[in-house]
Amino acid sequence: MGHVGRVPGTHEWVVRGLPYIIVYQTGATDSDEVLILGVFHAAQDRDPE
Repeated sequence: MGHVGRVPGTHEWVVRGLPYIIVYQTGATDSDEVLILGVFHAAQDRDPE
């Protein structure tokens, strides 16, 4: 679900109907595991300065 993230090894899921993006990893230590790395508002500037 989602698409390849900006950071290697991550994925990003845009929540339909809401202005949020969930950044996550799968299978870091267990193939059934999903690790949520962050939840961002879509209007938020996520680029490092």
